[in-house]
Amino acid sequence: MWKFIKSSSDKSNWLIHDNKEICFIGRSNVGKSSLINALARNSKLAKVSKMPGRTQLINYFQNENDLIIVDLPGYGYANISYSIQEKMFNMIDEYFRINKPSNVFFLIDSRHGITPKDAEIIEYLLNLNHNLIFILTKVDKAKQKEIAKTLKNDYLKNFKYFKSSIDNEKLINAIRDEINKY
Repeated sequence: MWKFIKSSSDKSNWLIHDNKEICFIGRSNVGKSSLINALARNSKLAKVSKMPGRTQLINYFQNENDLIIVDLPGYGYANISYSIQEKMFNMIDEYFRINKPSNVFFLIDSRHGITPKDAEIIEYLLNLNHNLIFILTKVDKAKQKEIAKTLKNDYLKNFKYFKSSIDNEKLINAIRDEINKY
């Protein structure tokens, strides 16, 4: 059973623990919160919003295997002031410079592929030597042509990836199995 642990605004109130940790990152509105809820067996742990940029804190969850799952704020915020965007990026930057999660699950909207901003964040994470696994979200809403184009990206050719749809239990189980390896 998954549970919400806490939210943090900066290093001073991060969750201190001895468990293994993974994290989820992606653009605003990519479906991080929906995926977390699906992985937690359709609970309402993570707040879901249609409005991009709602997750503005680092949120910590724990699964049934005591793995810590970190939900980071999205980037590419549409309707958020520059000062809030900067604060959120600094919080994410501090997290990645100090923490070494077992894996970084990088969410990509399968309808839009890897954007220039995604590529910038991917390169940033690779330069910090983080292990990346990609998750293509919303495959149920994407056209096959969009998915095929996304899969041609060099990042997806060279890294492990999963397809996901919050309504497809087989795809969710594959991601859950991957997460439970850590």
